[in-house]
Amino acid sequence: MLRTAIGSLQLDSPLLTASGTFGHDPSALAFLEPGDLGALVLKTVTPEPRFGNPPQRMGEFPGGVLNAIGLENKGLAYWRDEIAPELTKVPMPVVANAGGHSAADYVAMTEAFHAMEGVAAIELNLSCPNVVGGIQFSTDASALEEVVKACRAATDKPLWVKLSPNVASIVPFAKASEASGADALTVSNTLMGMLVDWRKRKPVIANGTGGMSGPAVRPLVLRLVWECSNAVNIPIIASGGAQSADDVLDYVVAGATAVQVGTAVFRRPGVISEIAADLRRLLTEENTSLEALRASLDWPHPLSC
Repeated sequence: MLRTAIGSLQLDSPLLTASGTFGHDPSALAFLEPGDLGALVLKTVTPEPRFGNPPQRMGEFPGGVLNAIGLENKGLAYWRDEIAPELTKVPMPVVANAGGHSAADYVAMTEAFHAMEGVAAIELNLSCPNVVGGIQFSTDASALEEVVKACRAATDKPLWVKLSPNVASIVPFAKASEASGADALTVSNTLMGMLVDWRKRKPVIANGTGGMSGPAVRPLVLRLVWECSNAVNIPIIASGGAQSADDVLDYVVAGATAVQVGTAVFRRPGVISEIAADLRRLLTEENTSLEALRASLDWPHPLSC
């Protein structure tokens, strides 16, 4: 009932983890029931180790979380030697997430992931708002097109591009990604935000600003998914504030093929299995399917498309 395809990638479920919320390895799968998670999307890996930003790196607010982790990770060599061998044992497709500062970095990461047996697809993190460098790829469509083309030439594995919401219009970036050979779009990364402590007269996050995620961003990301789904012909993977089956189906109706669940996992590690059970129930009760609901929103196409 929940079987889904993102291009050539066959999934048992449209539910995916969001990069950065399930760590660098498959250990968090212990919280989920078999068949409920379609693909395991892992945290961003960069060519060299990164210590990330200084603390405080996370702050909560009523609508979600602000974070400025800064892509902390132990680098490609560690990931290749210690993590990659375990990925062949994971009972669903694994999507590796590539980060970097330059086109050469992304190509190197893509080549490395291409060579790993346990990696089924590659998601390019071209849009992290919490690191210095690389931001040109999320704000300049020509630069994005260049790096995606280069990565496309480096692999025949499914290639996803994770777009930024922090632009005037996401449509040119969606179109540039498709034209460059992307197999799917992840819409979207976190929104730039800020929290302050008025008593201290200082930001809550040491970085000053951070990426906002959680339920508060869902209406905005829903619009971005709708705009992208009307602009390109490749699958859209929604990522932004989903925490229930109704949220997932809203995204599907707006044009998403799959939905990543992230911030909700911090509070309820087993939430993806809860959502999967509710999806099966709702689809049965309504006598419908994901395929029938997809892109069925009864509303004119966006003017921007």
